[in-house]
Amino acid sequence: MTQNQKPSSGKVDNTYQELYNEVMTALRPRTFPFGVKFYNTLTERPPKTNRPAHPMNVCQVTALTRYYGRSMYFTLEDMACVIGAVAVGLMEPPENMLSGKIAAMLHADLESAKRFTDLVPRIPPGKVKAVATAPLNELTFEPDIVVVYGNTAQAMRIVQAYLWKRGGRVGFTTGGEYSLCADTLADTYTKQDLSLAVPCFGDRKTALAQDDELTVGFPVSLISEILEGLRGTAKTAAYPTPFDIGFPQMPDYTLTSWAVDYRKARKGNRA
Repeated sequence: MTQNQKPSSGKVDNTYQELYNEVMTALRPRTFPFGVKFYNTLTERPPKTNRPAHPMNVCQVTALTRYYGRSMYFTLEDMACVIGAVAVGLMEPPENMLSGKIAAMLHADLESAKRFTDLVPRIPPGKVKAVATAPLNELTFEPDIVVVYGNTAQAMRIVQAYLWKRGGRVGFTTGGEYSLCADTLADTYTKQDLSLAVPCFGDRKTALAQDDELTVGFPVSLISEILEGLRGTAKTAAYPTPFDIGFPQMPDYTLTSWAVDYRKARKGNRA
């Protein structure tokens, strides 16, 4: 903590512990669901948070949180990835991003790369000076958004919870790159709504995102709605998804004699 930074109280709402308990019990994600706070000054750093030991990508910092339960705090000085720093509002987009050159390796030409980078979600530059992340059960700050990594069934359950009362559908856009920093953190924060994203190459290569994972982000204003929806849909769509354990659809010659008798009796009762 620098001389000008003021410690926060370290007290947070029990709502986050409730959400943590519900998510861990109902969904059993592989890694910790976590909260993210965007600070507009450098004068406050939450207690019990760690700075990266060297420049890192945004997704690497959050990987330390979701895999190892570490509470993290980072500023522009801690950033390695330009895109991540731009996406979360820590810096102005440099010329090579504005021109599309920074994304050229995944596009046929500079024109298509520029069309991609022009649409990358981002928090307006200058709005954010620092970012903190922590598991929901270890928060020492009031987060702005919540992020959960999960498989497709776990993400499905959160979408179902979100739609429990409001109905409709959930849509999302992706470019296959800059997914955690832009499609999840920036998009959720700027839209103040639920977001879905497919982890990008950088998240997979440098931050341990797995092949079966999606990211779901939502603002803290939706926590009560998500909790109610998870409970309301649990009986119909429990996780893990229950198998339909009916009578085995197998030929008689593969069954025990009493199983064959059971099948014949059941058919007779239907007649």
